[in-house]
Amino acid sequence: MIRLVIKGQTRRELVLHRVPAGTMPEQLVRGAAGRPVRWFEQWSFGGPAVPRDSTRDASVTVDIRPGRYVLVAYEVDAAGRPRGQRFIWRELTAIAAAVLIPGRFPVPDARIRIKDASIDMIGALRPGLRTLQVENAGAHPHELIVGRLKPGRTVADVTRWNRDRNDPAPFVYVGGVTPMSPAVTAQVWLTLQSGVHVLLCPMRGERDRVADYERGVITSFRVN
Repeated sequence: MIRLVIKGQTRRELVLHRVPAGTMPEQLVRGAAGRPVRWFEQWSFGGPAVPRDSTRDASVTVDIRPGRYVLVAYEVDAAGRPRGQRFIWRELTAIAAAVLIPGRFPVPDARIRIKDASIDMIGALRPGLRTLQVENAGAHPHELIVGRLKPGRTVADVTRWNRDRNDPAPFVYVGGVTPMSPAVTAQVWLTLQSGVHVLLCPMRGERDRVADYERGVITSFRVN
């Protein structure tokens, strides 16, 4: 489990990335500058997105194996956008506590599969602290934002929302998972309230003019 605790005034998100054999951590992290999509194409296990305004911490569970990793913490602006050139990092090592490495994921309250053109969700959610399992089932890196729609707003409003113009979001930010490589799965704990929620991927390819959610990588669910 990776827990991000914000102790200062700067808001941050956290990404866990494996260091490939034969690569120095410093060399790997140079590729993180600008937060390019290609940096997340391999060995990115996601992590806690920036905590919501009413809390100071966020947690995500990832499934990793022994090896060297780096934790990269990007600054996040008031609109929720990571500042790709402003980040800090540190190296860490994962070691095996036993010869047999068991599965680490508990049974989630809901399962979410992010594809390159859609998001699928299985499970019904009630208010309270809930576990969401997020799987990148696409061929490209994806991240996840969870938001609760504001009164009178719809999923169509979210699809038209332009975060790059600093437009007010049509939802209340709840939390999420930072970019994951294809075939990576993580779990996030979120406190949900009653209402209609949206799941969306805000990533955008380096040559794309629109974000993934603007072209269909978005869905909704109701918390009763």
